[in-house]
Amino acid sequence: MLQLKKKEFKQIVNKLKDEFRIKEVHTGDYQIRIFYEGKLIAGTKCSEGGGDIPPIIVQKIKKQLYLANDNELRDFKDCPLSCKEYVNLLKDRGVL
Repeated sequence: MLQLKKKEFKQIVNKLKDEFRIKEVHTGDYQIRIFYEGKLIAGTKCSEGGGDIPPIIVQKIKKQLYLANDNELRDFKDCPLSCKEYVNLLKDRGVL
């Protein structure tokens, strides 16, 4: 199971800003809503602060971002998967 630190989650959110409009809300949880061409396509969250995100929450984040497996999330986090490629992945999966 993939480990994800909260700062890595924020890096993913910042990467999404290349192609998506992101609405961020801070309420003790770091909540994001992801819009593409004015349409809400996804939303996810994790608790604010430092440290690791619990594995069950990482799995929820992966699902909410429409990533099929840990490898896709790892590739998106570590940059082999660009934001443009992520857009194409979402189009291929019928999300966009």
